[in-house]
Amino acid sequence: MSNVIDFLERMGADATLRAAGTEALAHELIASAVDAGLAAAILAGDDAVLRDRLAPGKFYGIQLDREKDPEEEREDDAEESSVRFTQRQA
Repeated sequence: MSNVIDFLERMGADATLRAAGTEALAHELIASAVDAGLAAAILAGDDAVLRDRLAPGKFYGIQLDREKDPEEEREDDAEESSVRFTQRQA
């Protein structure tokens, strides 16, 4: 299993490996002694299979709102003011 982790780490760090064609990538996977099933998932770009094989179980992700720029906050405040104003007139 460490072979695939090492390979994915190397792939993430090496732009030429990320951009390599299927044949070149297959050769690199063989040279790195990555398990055939995991290699097939990498070649197919199947992240779900790869994740299930490497870390079975539930996968949770958290998405946080980014902080607004001061300029965006002023625009939001202006929009809210105009909405409140039009609602009062109606």
